[in-house]
Amino acid sequence: MFTFFPVFPKRLKWVSTQTLVILAVASTTLFVVGNRLDKLTETNFKNNFRTEARAEILALRHEIEVVFHSQSVVLWKLATVISENPDITQKEFTARLENTRGVDPKMGQISAAPDRVVSMVYPLKGNEDLLGFDYNNSTAQHPLGQNLEGKGAETIVGPVKLQKAAEGFVLWAPVYIPREGERRDKLKFWGIVSIDLQQQKFNNKVGLSEAVLSYNILIDFASKTGERVGSIFGDPTLERNNSIVLKFDFFQDSLRLHATPKGGWPTSSPMRMYQLMVMVLVATGLLWLLGYVLWLAEKRKHAEIQLKNGIEALNDGFIMFDANDNLVLSNARYREMYDFPKDVMRAGTPHSKISAVTILRDNSRRSQEPSQEAVYSNVEEWMTRRAQAHLEGVSFDHEQRLGDGRVVKASDRHMPDGGYVSLRVDVTALSRAKTTAEAANKAKTDFMNVLSHELRTPMTVMLGSARLANNARLLNTSKVLLAAMESGDKSADDVKALMEDMFAQVSGLMGRMIKSGDHMMELINRMLDFAAIEAGSMIINAEACNIKDFVDPVEQQLKVLSEEKDLNFEVTQDLGSVWADRVKVRQILFNLVGNAIKFTETGSIQLTVKVEANSVVFDVIDTGPGMPKSELDGIFDPFYQVDSTSTRSAGGTGMGLAISRNLAELNGGTLTVNSILGQGSCFTLTLPSAQPYLDEV
Repeated sequence: MFTFFPVFPKRLKWVSTQTLVILAVASTTLFVVGNRLDKLTETNFKNNFRTEARAEILALRHEIEVVFHSQSVVLWKLATVISENPDITQKEFTARLENTRGVDPKMGQISAAPDRVVSMVYPLKGNEDLLGFDYNNSTAQHPLGQNLEGKGAETIVGPVKLQKAAEGFVLWAPVYIPREGERRDKLKFWGIVSIDLQQQKFNNKVGLSEAVLSYNILIDFASKTGERVGSIFGDPTLERNNSIVLKFDFFQDSLRLHATPKGGWPTSSPMRMYQLMVMVLVATGLLWLLGYVLWLAEKRKHAEIQLKNGIEALNDGFIMFDANDNLVLSNARYREMYDFPKDVMRAGTPHSKISAVTILRDNSRRSQEPSQEAVYSNVEEWMTRRAQAHLEGVSFDHEQRLGDGRVVKASDRHMPDGGYVSLRVDVTALSRAKTTAEAANKAKTDFMNVLSHELRTPMTVMLGSARLANNARLLNTSKVLLAAMESGDKSADDVKALMEDMFAQVSGLMGRMIKSGDHMMELINRMLDFAAIEAGSMIINAEACNIKDFVDPVEQQLKVLSEEKDLNFEVTQDLGSVWADRVKVRQILFNLVGNAIKFTETGSIQLTVKVEANSVVFDVIDTGPGMPKSELDGIFDPFYQVDSTSTRSAGGTGMGLAISRNLAELNGGTLTVNSILGQGSCFTLTLPSAQPYLDEV
């Protein structure tokens, strides 16, 4: 069926079943359309032929009506004149007709016959022999003349032999005059007036002579039921069922005109075979063209499928826009990255709509997540820069930070046709690793700086105190004591007092050395604890411990520190026991309460202990400066400090909270924090209750 396929034998593999079905449907459609078009063409030809024929017959009828109307008017004018002047003479008769419009002597003579005997004729010359003609004695015309007497209307008869042996029609009209001595509406029959119309002259005038060359024509009379009752022209046997039939608007609509083409109506157009050949050629060409287009479409579709499959196989996001910035295609990874709905990511969607959806969604999330303001601002900045780069026709690389914390590297590249392709690579893991490494490196650097500061300060104190103690003679109290002893004017009590002053100064120096040494020991112990935790060698000796064993020492030892800063230290505890390492839990509480006192300048410190079903909750609440939410996730990281500079107001290495959380987790508990900047913080230590363990025993 499809002769164009052998042209591409090696490419036949591209033709799918769908293409063959389309071609089959197209062939059937072309056949149906061609058949329908052929029928419509034939019907149109026949209709046009009949319409043209009808137009010609209408024109013929019009010409006949013009002649009949004009002669009928002449006839009635003459009848009117005679009814008003029954005694009209031949001379008056001639003069009247010569001045009557529509009279055509060439068509035939006009006569007046009182009592049906011709007494006047026009034109008289050449028609003198008609005078005295008695219609009562005419076997061909007498019955019609008698019928007119009672009808009061004109009529026509023909074809008949006229007086000069010519064939033609006779147009009659009755004439009535008032009865003598009676009312005017009482009329009596005077006679008849008639016009003889010669057939040949009539045919030439109205165009019948030419019409009969192309048409079979019949002019006949019909009864009220439509039956033919007579004819005045043509073959009475002419078929009426398929002929053009027109009625004349005179003679009481009884006169009809029938016409059929010579040889009958055509059954088909003479150009039908040529038209069929043209349609076959056009259909064949269209099928070939359709087959070739479908083949190209199959090939392109196959290539597109391969391209889409390749793009979908990418582990990175891919998107393409045309020169008008409308979406061409995107892969699932891209839609997954940005969580776009399917109706937005349809081919043809303008980038402006995608941007509007992004902005609308980000504005909604921004109102719900004020802390992510910087992230959403970053997205808006990227969209602005991307639009500018696209207008300038340059490539664009940018790193996006999405609201869910992911980091995407965006690379846009322009194509020669004005469109551009974009690749989205999720570099979250790499970015986080880099950030973590940078943060760890910074934390270690900060730790070394802090540690050097923390170690240098007590070491400086210890060395300074040791040097002063090593040169006790240089102390002011020593100099005063030596001067008093050399002068000998001081009493023993005075000398003793001076010696006490010197001993007090030396003791103060030793006290500072001890305090600095304790501080250094604390730093070293923390470093050792952190190293043990990191190495996994920290030993936990869990046992049932009374809550008071933790809380009372903390309250006793740290209450002094709180009083030195005029802070109110409140302790509230429930009765109960904890399953934990006594020393490690005490270390956690000392660190949490110590930090609260260290960072709180005014207000109070609260330590509350609540016993719940299977756990014990320790809350350390302060009225210190608090912390921003952005810092809360990092304060439990090793070496992390909100203020890591050497000029910070509070000391510390940044390991205390990291060690405390690790110790809490090693004891089967948790350590969390809530803080409001400017209002204070609350550290919550949750440890398992000892009761479940005791019940098992």
